[in-house]
Amino acid sequence: MALSQPEGAWRDFVDHAFFAPCARHAAACSARDSTTNWWSFTSHQPACSVCVAGSPLETYIQVRRSSYHDVVKMADISRFADIAGIQGYTINSSKVIFLRRRPQPRPPKGAVGASLCSVCSRHLQDVSQFCSLQCKLDSMAGVKHVSLRAVDTAAAASAEALSTDSSGACSARSGGPDTPLHPASLRALEAATASDSECMAEYHGPPTKRRKGCPLRAPSE
Repeated sequence: MALSQPEGAWRDFVDHAFFAPCARHAAACSARDSTTNWWSFTSHQPACSVCVAGSPLETYIQVRRSSYHDVVKMADISRFADIAGIQGYTINSSKVIFLRRRPQPRPPKGAVGASLCSVCSRHLQDVSQFCSLQCKLDSMAGVKHVSLRAVDTAAAASAEALSTDSSGACSARSGGPDTPLHPASLRALEAATASDSECMAEYHGPPTKRRKGCPLRAPSE
């Protein structure tokens, strides 16, 4: 894989969390304009649309998002690296590749892919060698195998932590189901319940017994 940049710079590019607010322009610009969805191969730093404005685009590459995963157009990244062997996907009429490997908790249903990723063994649509740019970099570094279960476990742990924080915040606001009540409040609640029951009994009166009536017969002819 011919790289126009050092391998460490590509690692920074692949591992970076894009679509975060720009540290330089988030306060002065809108959220859409100050989102970091560009990468500069000159400074090896993320950039937003305001950073890119007025600069030559030849040194930048735009990162896009597909189903919460970062992708880049094959036409854009091919200017900086040889991406042969990486599985390409058609999204919105454009050929793209994924920056990082994605979790695959179970094999795909139906027809099995034409090949497997040589690093993470993910099923691929075409006869390719890698599922993402990350797997190709790992292969160049001598990594033999990475389990997708570990990727899925990390994603599940992150989602579980986020869910725990959200539920904890909701419980703190609402008092939570396990919040103990004051004894005086309990006595007031029991008194109110007993009073309501007595009022309902006085309103309806004692229960009355109803006799079953005699069945009506058809008149004889």
